[in-house]
Amino acid sequence: MFDRLRVAHHHNYQSAMCNGSDGIILSTMMISSYLTWTLREIVLPLPLGIILSAITERLIRRNGSPFALLRNVAIKFILALVSVSFFSCNLLLLVGVILGSVLQPVGLTGGIATGKSTVSSLMQQDTDKDDNNNDIVEEFVIIDVDGIAHDILLPNKLGNDSVYDRLVSEFGKGILVEDKGSNSFAPNIDRRKLGDIVFQDRQKRRKLNSITHPKIIKIMLKRIVLEGLNLKQLFEKSTRRRSRRRVVCVDIPLLFEGGLPMRLLFGTIIVVTCKPDIQLERLHKRNPDLTIEQCRHRIASQIPVQEKARKAQVVIHNNGDIRSLKCQVQQIKADVGEKVCSKQYRGLELSWLLLGIMVIDLLKRYTILLDLEMLHYILRGFTARP
Repeated sequence: MFDRLRVAHHHNYQSAMCNGSDGIILSTMMISSYLTWTLREIVLPLPLGIILSAITERLIRRNGSPFALLRNVAIKFILALVSVSFFSCNLLLLVGVILGSVLQPVGLTGGIATGKSTVSSLMQQDTDKDDNNNDIVEEFVIIDVDGIAHDILLPNKLGNDSVYDRLVSEFGKGILVEDKGSNSFAPNIDRRKLGDIVFQDRQKRRKLNSITHPKIIKIMLKRIVLEGLNLKQLFEKSTRRRSRRRVVCVDIPLLFEGGLPMRLLFGTIIVVTCKPDIQLERLHKRNPDLTIEQCRHRIASQIPVQEKARKAQVVIHNNGDIRSLKCQVQQIKADVGEKVCSKQYRGLELSWLLLGIMVIDLLKRYTILLDLEMLHYILRGFTARP
């Protein structure tokens, strides 16, 4: 990499001297060469590796076919070859590919009172297996975005990531919990009061989102990377008999409301839906202090669940009892776990293919036995002897 840079500078210097160019042109050419090298070797590889890996994840998670394994390996091999041909042996590209696969978790969303929290709880439970098939179990690690949104409202829990002071300054002390008997220095924010304000005023809802969403996304991305890399497994000695397919799943209520960037973050999106009348009934039963009209306002403030279901890869219909819902969740866990983690479906990972091709490329460039110029030099030396 540095050899190429020095050769480029030497060539530019000779060209400038032969043409009689002055120092300004020479400096401009050197700066241009440095910028080109920086762009290609440092700036572009990491984000392009992330994008490349994200595209790969989306391609291989499509509906299975009899030749899914062959298709997935072929896609990864072609992309790895193209990447090395453009960026050679760039470690930043390899790091980007690893991060890209981590940053394609499963997204779990749905409308208010559709049963998303129940589905999230069921996903965290171990899947029931028969005695003849007890070697594999899906482990869904849930990142609760609603829990993050709750924590950032607390005055003393997340430090600089807390939005407590900004919300009190923006919406006033009327959103705080009224507890006259408490000597607490900073009373908590009453989410019900805050919700009554923002659900009836679109401008205030946008203001709330502009304050809370950046913090929520920052914490969510950090947890996705940490759970996706799962570095702690390197220091743990597992005694489990079962092989676990570990899937990072983000429970995020307003996934589609976050726009295209949020949708691109998730390689697979699961939507929990139910009939509108059942949704209204469940919300009113869960919050009896709300009127029917207030419940309708809260449902209308979100994208309709039917529209969300059309944009999802997996849909869970929660119109029946808990037993029916549990059966759906178990089947979906098995299907999603296979596409995200199963080596029999996915084949060799893109990062390993990329690393292998990089090693071969290095051997071709720097190993004496594979270096054609060195071999030619040796043969010429033998033929020149008397």
